[in-house]
Amino acid sequence: MAANGPDPREFLDMAQRMLRQLFDDRRGEDEPWAEATRHAARRNPEPSAEEQRENLTFALATRAVEALEDLSLNVAAIRQRLERTAPEPPATREDAATED
Repeated sequence: MAANGPDPREFLDMAQRMLRQLFDDRRGEDEPWAEATRHAARRNPEPSAEEQRENLTFALATRAVEALEDLSLNVAAIRQRLERTAPEPPATREDAATED
């Protein structure tokens, strides 16, 4: 059965050519942001010790807040469950007098 559409290999070849043209280093020499983007691409991807410390501190603080939120939700759920299952305290004379 003959296919009417383009050959997938031709499509991939064309896409690769377009990407090469898009990311070709010589293409952006006259663009004002070209040097900045090249500089960012050459930057060391490994964060400094200070950045790592800040990232770790932020991550630990975030986890602590999440743990406190979980704990408060658990305490609220336990309190509601206890309120539903706790027997009503017997009415005393003082309670009966205030209801009248």
